[in-house]
Amino acid sequence: MKRLFLVLLCFFPVLIFTQDLSQYFEYIEKDDINKVRAAIPNLIRKYPNNPDVLYLSALIEPDGDKALLIYKDVMSQYPNSDRADDALTKIIEYLYTKGLYNRTIDYSKQLISKYPESEQIGNCVYMLLSSFNVMNKKDSVDYYYSYYLKRYPKMKMPFKNYQSAATWITDDKPMETVQPAPEPKPVEKTVTESKWALQVGAFGNSQNALTLKNRLQSYGYEPYIQKIKSSNTDLLSVRVGKYDSQEAAKAAGDRLKALHKIDYIVIKRNSWE
Repeated sequence: MKRLFLVLLCFFPVLIFTQDLSQYFEYIEKDDINKVRAAIPNLIRKYPNNPDVLYLSALIEPDGDKALLIYKDVMSQYPNSDRADDALTKIIEYLYTKGLYNRTIDYSKQLISKYPESEQIGNCVYMLLSSFNVMNKKDSVDYYYSYYLKRYPKMKMPFKNYQSAATWITDDKPMETVQPAPEPKPVEKTVTESKWALQVGAFGNSQNALTLKNRLQSYGYEPYIQKIKSSNTDLLSVRVGKYDSQEAAKAAGDRLKALHKIDYIVIKRNSWE
């Protein structure tokens, strides 16, 4: 009985710790990032050098470079923790967002090798294929797409074969994916109440815009692509959301940046979007 009491006594703090941290991850899901940011110093003092606390601090770190260093600490110091593969995935996402495609591929292969049963495999393979696709290495896309689908037949991975990326764009309608590309039909514009949206990227290359759009879709968002005019050339703007106020849009943007390290600006939607 005494031994049982000692086991329970040792287990109880761990249970409290798990419950204590779970609420902060829930805060992030609910956009209450400020609550987490206020609690982090105390959590670090209470649970020093803990991978869960380190990972949580990286999630709410607004500086992407600083967050990257924290993720690397989690991965290198606690490679056997439950957060190691999550931290490595965040590193991969960051590298991809920065256009460091060769490093994205290297780190993706590293994750698959070290954590073959990770729930992050689908996102990891997606980043790897997208990197090859952006670099126009179509043979590598074909090879790894087939290879990983055979290795992980139940994997849910949102990558779309580059051969189906034929697109058409008008000035007043988001880009659509079609096969083959038809002649665009006239779009009837209906004026609605102005709303706000998040612009998360603007590209001269259509494949880069599609890649970011597909990535956002994999996170559960409903992004679209809008053609915009700059001083020298036309760009493809990747946008997401429809918000009633700038404040609501900014709150959603802060959450997007905290969770996925994707920068944004708040813009006013066109009346026909």
